[in-house]
Amino acid sequence: MIAIDDGYGDLKIGNGRHFRVFPSKAISGRVVRSRYVDGNFEIGGAPVLESEGSIFTIQDGANAEDTRFDDWPNSTLNRTLCRHAAAEMGMRDGDNLVTGLPMSVYFENDGRVNQKAVQRRVESLKKPVVQHMPDGMQRHLAVPGRIKIIPQGMAAIFDHLIQDDGQMLRMDAVGVVDIGARTTDVAVYLLQDGGENAIEVSRSGGFRRGVSDLADALALELQKALRLPAQPPFSTAAASLRSGKFKASGQDYNVDSQRLHVLRTVLPGILQEAEQILSAGQGVAGLMDLDRILLVGGGAYLAESIGLSLWKQTHIPQSPELANVRGMVKLGQVLENG
Repeated sequence: MIAIDDGYGDLKIGNGRHFRVFPSKAISGRVVRSRYVDGNFEIGGAPVLESEGSIFTIQDGANAEDTRFDDWPNSTLNRTLCRHAAAEMGMRDGDNLVTGLPMSVYFENDGRVNQKAVQRRVESLKKPVVQHMPDGMQRHLAVPGRIKIIPQGMAAIFDHLIQDDGQMLRMDAVGVVDIGARTTDVAVYLLQDGGENAIEVSRSGGFRRGVSDLADALALELQKALRLPAQPPFSTAAASLRSGKFKASGQDYNVDSQRLHVLRTVLPGILQEAEQILSAGQGVAGLMDLDRILLVGGGAYLAESIGLSLWKQTHIPQSPELANVRGMVKLGQVLENG
């Protein structure tokens, strides 16, 4: 069984024993490199994959494809990256797969599951993907068997509640704020006696703001502060967001002050918007019924790194960017064992 959290910035993937992170980066077309090895040039380079007539080279670069578009979960690019990552984790034909959709896509406005969106995701992930090998041969990547789609905002809650022995922690209500690359997912999960647990849909959903907004703001800040001739590439700004370091035209810069300025001015607005959903517009008073508020995703790491003031019952798990994929693995194991 394989679980994939297919983020706009990174793919997080796990099988219960190992977890890995793959950048959601690919360049359209075939990127050819000739390597100099032991006095000779050899054709090599990054993996080249094809699906539905589109070819991608799995690597980053200034011309890497932008994943921040609405139909990303069902795109050829998404499928290519997911299936390649799954193959790297050892997936074989027929293995079960657990993955997700954003809360705003998974549910209709009336709270019902958007079955059309779920089915589209399943069908997309099963379409053929071929890897073009350096020797000219083709490798057909493994096709998953049963695919379970869950709302992404719920996966981190499963990670927190499901223990290693499969038992559930006893709580009444848990909220989650998942700050991903492009979107922030928010959910409230009610745990009731008799196992009839439920999502409170009126306090769950999502919006299109996330870590990529922080990276965009930092790129603009760096251009102004360092008087650069153009904004740095998105991937470079995203790396600086974590490291506080930046390199351009052969010169290294310490940009921690610009990084902190962006985090302290932009990140609180994302948390305030999440609070509006979690509290049903009631502010902090509307959060008092929640036993935990899980803060996960790449944004959780950033909030923790600057000591941002959070809600009283906030819990940031270890490696918060892996919380969703851990929850997907746990849920998949429960389903398989059940």
